[in-house]
Amino acid sequence: MMDAAEVKALLAKAGATACGIARIEPVDLAEEELYARWLAAGRHGEMSYLEKYAEIRRDPELLLPGARSIVVAAFNYYHANNGSPLRWARYALGRDYHEEVRERLTGAASEMGGEWRVTVDTAPLRERYWAVKAGVGFIGLNGMLIVPGAGSWVVLGEIVTSLELAPDTPTAHGCGNCGRCIASCPGHALDGYGGLDARKCRSYLTVEYRGENLPGLDKRVYGCDICQEVCPHNREAAESDIFIPRSELMSLATEDIIEMEQGDFSRIFSHSAIKRTKLSGLRRNALRCTEQGRDTHTGNNPEA
Repeated sequence: MMDAAEVKALLAKAGATACGIARIEPVDLAEEELYARWLAAGRHGEMSYLEKYAEIRRDPELLLPGARSIVVAAFNYYHANNGSPLRWARYALGRDYHEEVRERLTGAASEMGGEWRVTVDTAPLRERYWAVKAGVGFIGLNGMLIVPGAGSWVVLGEIVTSLELAPDTPTAHGCGNCGRCIASCPGHALDGYGGLDARKCRSYLTVEYRGENLPGLDKRVYGCDICQEVCPHNREAAESDIFIPRSELMSLATEDIIEMEQGDFSRIFSHSAIKRTKLSGLRRNALRCTEQGRDTHTGNNPEA
């Protein structure tokens, strides 16, 4: 059986930018109530899956009876602007992070011993909450997990394990009164306290939302990184050597997406997180970007 230091060394070897450990226990009551109010206000939009499995969200031991610890690992996906005519969420430029991180964590977990379960945004686990508990980072005013010294360009994965591992100390909040993300959000989706109204968020609208009533997207065909681009914690972001942008994806223009056939979509976005929006959703986004371009050219740009 490994101890905490050995587990962290194993995760670092697997490519994790940061790693921490939290003790399995029910979610803090105040956090549970905050989440319930967020749902009751409808701020999760059409993401009804966030309403399900409340018991597991409250107590992660239900994911693995006998679990004692959660190992939280953050993996860097950052890449600078590399010439695409469109705006894509950086986390989606390379291989699907669900697959990539799961493979890396599964390999690590198989060496740890004990009983374990790997999750990568695939179980009703409050990932950012547990990342804070595990000392991996803090929740910024943009609602993102910010890893001290590494920034917010990370995806998370967890190993829920029966091993009794020494827990880490939660990270103190480090945003202060900056507020750049709040001022820069095009949909005014951030409440100033780390909360988000998904219905106003360009990332939600281009990925999860299935309707047709979209605001101006300004060439954002999938996701929106503005709240991270303006964040001072990301000034020294390092390039990822795990998630490499696909050249064919980066060369796409709106016309290519609008005219794309299903076969081409399946091929180009094989093992890609972008599959989530489906061809119909991506085409809808591209059409809105084209319409906005015409509106801007004629001086009629109804940006919400």
